[in-house]
Amino acid sequence: MMHLENMLRSKSINDTGFDNSTGNTSGRILNKDGSSNVIKSGLTYFKRLSIFHSLIELSAWRFFALCLFGYIGVNLIFGALYFIAGPSTLGISNDLSVKEHFLECFFFSTQTLTTVGYGRINPTSHYTNTIAAFESFFGLMSFAVLTGLLYGRFAKPKAYLLFSKNALISPYKNGQALMFRMAPYKNNNLTEAEVIMNVAFKIHQNDKVVNKFLPLKTELGRISSMALNWTVVHAIDEESPLFGMCKEDFQINNTEVMVFVKAFDEHFSNVVQQRTSYYADEIVHHAKFVQMFRQSDDQKTTVLELDKLHDYQVL
Repeated sequence: MMHLENMLRSKSINDTGFDNSTGNTSGRILNKDGSSNVIKSGLTYFKRLSIFHSLIELSAWRFFALCLFGYIGVNLIFGALYFIAGPSTLGISNDLSVKEHFLECFFFSTQTLTTVGYGRINPTSHYTNTIAAFESFFGLMSFAVLTGLLYGRFAKPKAYLLFSKNALISPYKNGQALMFRMAPYKNNNLTEAEVIMNVAFKIHQNDKVVNKFLPLKTELGRISSMALNWTVVHAIDEESPLFGMCKEDFQINNTEVMVFVKAFDEHFSNVVQQRTSYYADEIVHHAKFVQMFRQSDDQKTTVLELDKLHDYQVL
């Protein structure tokens, strides 16, 4: 551990954007999905809330479920207003049951909101005409917003990278190396890819726990194209902060390896980024990755087997 102490004194970095002096942070620094493990407080919920960012980041099924339930909810409200005004003000026959009256009002609301307007029924009073006018305006505005959100979700630049669930300490040349791998999983083309690795330790210093960050040099920090998987290697030599550390040391120091990747996506014509981290219990010692690409059966192309991204062998 003397080696690590010397490295911390001479090469620790302070420009990570995370706390490195007071040790007031807890848990991992980056979540597996690359987001910061930070909960903001001190302001009201609505002051902190960004509806646009929340809807853009929402998972696809949650987003479409929210749109569906919102659509039904709005039409139930306007349908109830038409029903209260009286079905006769829409030219609906009085011979129908209460249930059928409400359904007619509800479906008239859907037609008005979407500006479809079949013409079978129509407002016949100033009150229902006012409701219909306001609903049409609301529908135009809401669908304009929804269109923008849909475009934003589909057009948002994203790296579409999968990272291995674990990082490995594997034999490398005459020693060992820390390795993880990643691969693009969509039919997008990533070029000029770069990776930066930092390692974070929680150590005791002057009777308190502090965070310390050190850079991890990679054997290959940039590649021209990510056609296959990329195994990122950090050689654990005398220049490495991990030199001389055993599995228990990783746990004692709450070691976390942070990964930052950026590349150019030819389809978006933009730079995309993705992050992840590996906590001490996600680093497997004395193991190696299983090869995840092979020749096709006709030997005319290469098959990248994404289901093997996380596979490794314990040595």
